[in-house]
Amino acid sequence: MCVGSSLSFAQSKAPFLAAIHHYEESLGVKFSYDPAIISLISRQVDIPEDINQFIAQVVEGLPLNIDKISEDYYTILVVEKTYTLRLIDSLTRATIPLPLFFLINGHPSSLQAENNQATFKYKPMLNDTLIAYAPGYVKRKIPVSQLINERALAIGLLTQTYLLEDVLIEDYITKGINMDPSDHSITIEVKDLPLLPGETDGDIFASLAALPGISTPDGRPGNLFIRGNTIDQSLILFDNIPMYHRGHYFGTISPYNQKVVDNVEVHRSGYHPRMGGRVGGAVFINSEEEVNNQSRYGVGMNTLYAMVYGKTPLANKKVGLIIGARHSYPTSVRSPKLNAITKSVFAATGLIDENGNITSDVDVVFQDYHAKLIFRPNEKHKISTSGIYSRSDLSYTLVKGVAQNQDEHIDFENYGANAEWQYKLNNRWNTSLIQTLGNFTYSTLSTTPSGNFFAINKIKDYNTRLEIDKVAQTNHTLQIGVDYKWQQADLGYKNFFTTSLIHLNKSISAHTLSPFANVEWYSARANLQIGLRGNYYSPTQAFYFSPRLSANYMATPWLSLKASAGRYHQFMSQVKNLELGSGGFDTELWMLADSNDVQSISGSQFMTGFMANNNNWLVDVEAYYKTANNVTYYEDRRFNLVSDYFTANDLLYGVDTYLKKAFHKHTSVWVGYSFSDSKITLDTTSQTTYKSKYIQPHQVYVGTAYHKDRWKLSAIWKYGSGLNAKSLEIAYAQVIYEQAQANLPPGVPVQPDPFVDVPERYPNVHSLDVSASYRIPHTPERKWSASFGLSIINVFDQKTW
Repeated sequence: MCVGSSLSFAQSKAPFLAAIHHYEESLGVKFSYDPAIISLISRQVDIPEDINQFIAQVVEGLPLNIDKISEDYYTILVVEKTYTLRLIDSLTRATIPLPLFFLINGHPSSLQAENNQATFKYKPMLNDTLIAYAPGYVKRKIPVSQLINERALAIGLLTQTYLLEDVLIEDYITKGINMDPSDHSITIEVKDLPLLPGETDGDIFASLAALPGISTPDGRPGNLFIRGNTIDQSLILFDNIPMYHRGHYFGTISPYNQKVVDNVEVHRSGYHPRMGGRVGGAVFINSEEEVNNQSRYGVGMNTLYAMVYGKTPLANKKVGLIIGARHSYPTSVRSPKLNAITKSVFAATGLIDENGNITSDVDVVFQDYHAKLIFRPNEKHKISTSGIYSRSDLSYTLVKGVAQNQDEHIDFENYGANAEWQYKLNNRWNTSLIQTLGNFTYSTLSTTPSGNFFAINKIKDYNTRLEIDKVAQTNHTLQIGVDYKWQQADLGYKNFFTTSLIHLNKSISAHTLSPFANVEWYSARANLQIGLRGNYYSPTQAFYFSPRLSANYMATPWLSLKASAGRYHQFMSQVKNLELGSGGFDTELWMLADSNDVQSISGSQFMTGFMANNNNWLVDVEAYYKTANNVTYYEDRRFNLVSDYFTANDLLYGVDTYLKKAFHKHTSVWVGYSFSDSKITLDTTSQTTYKSKYIQPHQVYVGTAYHKDRWKLSAIWKYGSGLNAKSLEIAYAQVIYEQAQANLPPGVPVQPDPFVDVPERYPNVHSLDVSASYRIPHTPERKWSASFGLSIINVFDQKTW
């Protein structure tokens, strides 16, 4: 508020900012201050004629200090003050007895407690997160503005068991990783996430691999196996945009700029019926949903890439803009980490000679961009648009002799856009409309003196979803809606290496209409969700039912029992065993089910377990049983004129156990053990079964984190069973080898059998990862912040897969 010289000294009270303007005009002085802080002061102040009396009352009543620099110039700074805190039961209005707690950015404030209230010292900062709570009550976030205007705080809290859906297991692994017992999901708050072992860059996929039940058996963060399900069987969305690109450089680097990500929601055992299309887990990556009050910009760099980001409010803070970009360095710049990644990526491929050395230079370039606009004209409406573009290019040479060298170029491209409109109908009902476009392209080109090879796989994806939600008023919520999806998968394939040309051009399009509903009941001790999703899939002209159930029961204040069950269907999947490139990499071929070559996958998930959380100890145990039926395989590693498709049924089961102890506010230690097993049954008359290649029956990890002031340290030791060598993939590779040897021309010697010495499993593996970082914080005097980090992965230099 701005006032003119008409404000008189006779006026006893006025807003603080109006008083400042008055003294500037009447006395000809100037005040220097941070307008973002001063604008939060809502208290009325006296305006005496003597400015020194005004300064005295401000210093006494507000967390401010006014310094006289010269006769006509003053500065206003925020300073530390002493506060009193009293917590009140919101229902009974009674004072909550000690102990009570006040967290500043997740760290407990030092309190002096007496007579059911506490005193503490604090300097208000705009970006601080303040939380007050007491045992048995829900934590409550306190706006910084309240501590600017009030020195005596009386905060009302809800009983923690009043609404079970509001209870979170905070700091599940470490600060910033929380669990929601109502649906058993885990949320990673990226801005609060501390240093993870072996990771200083905030890589999102590397963060997921720290969770129990999620593994990266080949060491690539993007190759996520969620409780045994293959990579393509887990749903990954970025702002609702489907992501088919597992990561830059064959999954070693997340294809997302972590600085534009607000949170990541992970579902290991089923997910809400508004979502579908996968039979495994789900990972929802979300950028910020609200307009920022302040502008933030930053740049960063590590040994792999450089990045920039920006977040700023526009149009009187009704519009928010978020942008981010990352780009790798020129191929001539090769850091030790990039060289190590290259060696890991190309291990056991056509680029490795008999001595284990890479036989070719590898040129890799990757980039990704993100932008989002948020428009909130009023409390009832919110409109947002988001877009992402991610691309990786890779070139190398397969050395097969001077006259037979094969040059390969591989390109990944994934981009999309999302628009969302949320409308608050009234105090009981909300509605949302989402429109999403997605596009994915994988292409590979091989050139040799004797011919060329070309393959391209394209996906187009359009989705619209209308949902109506009943807001929690009593003891239940309701979501109903309909989801429509149009998808198209194209495959182009040309091979000039053989005497007869192999040329394939295939395109499949599909419409999927999915009505859904979900109702949730909750009480002081229990939470129950029952949902149903239907799917009409046009190529098969069939309707598929997908019921879902999730339950949680608080047996005691510290022990909860949990269970979930669900049916899922998947129509877009990757064809197993089939390679599009020539280097020996994982398949990247996505195809839609057509009931001829590629089948629709149906799966079930069951989970049961318990969680104990008391006195800084947390124990979490979940046992699961999962199926994935009609998974499509190809008989050969390459397209040819005689091979065909077949299907297999996957059975996955195991148990994840997790134990954490927080010793004090700076240090925590966690221990985890996971057992898992699998059976892959071929759809043949013999009912032959195999183990999954990537299932590790036993996994153990021991981790610790320490953070104090500007320092963060973490370490983790991981041990796992070796990958299964007698897998279905190896069995088919052996068949292909035997067929090739049987068809050798007369007189050509038979090559030594490479499968003779293949063990049941490869050797067990272990690794130690450590990280350290130091942060220079933002202060009123220093308008910038910075952080520096160092990580060492696999300290003992062990072969990890």
